[in-house]
Amino acid sequence: MPGHDEELLGSRARFIIVALAGAAVAMACVYAGLGFHDGFGDRDLHRVGRKFHRMLPWVLCLSLPGGALLRGFYANILKGKPSALGLLWSVVRGFVHFSMYGMVALFSFILAFVERALTDISFRLWRGEPPLSVDRTLTRWLAPTICFISFPFEFMGLKNEGDLELPELVSPRRLLRWLPAVLVVLMFWTGAISEDAGDRVDPYWLASFASFWIADYLAVAWLVSPVLIERRRRDG
Repeated sequence: MPGHDEELLGSRARFIIVALAGAAVAMACVYAGLGFHDGFGDRDLHRVGRKFHRMLPWVLCLSLPGGALLRGFYANILKGKPSALGLLWSVVRGFVHFSMYGMVALFSFILAFVERALTDISFRLWRGEPPLSVDRTLTRWLAPTICFISFPFEFMGLKNEGDLELPELVSPRRLLRWLPAVLVVLMFWTGAISEDAGDRVDPYWLASFASFWIADYLAVAWLVSPVLIERRRRDG
């Protein structure tokens, strides 16, 4: 029932609010990240903060069409037969998100092996709970970010050909539990330096991309994932 799913997505206003929240959180994280790297008394940091403040009217104006476009994209995807434009945007979305969430997945991959090693040592020494298999441990740690990046492709009939078995969807609660990790990685990224030019990453470009990274993540967690769960409950 595609029409019912579109109703469950809610109005454009909800997506506009998510777009505004994503932009506000992105600017706050970039500002805080610069403060942790350079000190909150840094003169350049205050200049960035003042420019972010002056950008707020533009953020409000851009969030109106941005939120509407987000809703249009997910309404199109949920129909089950995305348009050519929807397919193209799914590919672009995957590439844009990979630069951020690929890094989150990389840290998750490392932490998964650390947890697996610690539980294995604990089991050998104290005979507690047996450790999960490596595949199940990786799935538990990697599923939220990888599913977030790739889930539109499931509506294209593309199957996962890898060895890692990922769930078809991730619950809103589980996605939101990973949001702090996303914000920490974003703050960490404010100190990145270009290998070619040797310059720090531009905070304004970073905040622009991060607005989309976070807004889309919040849209999937709060607005899209509940619709997918309701669809599974209805069809199952």
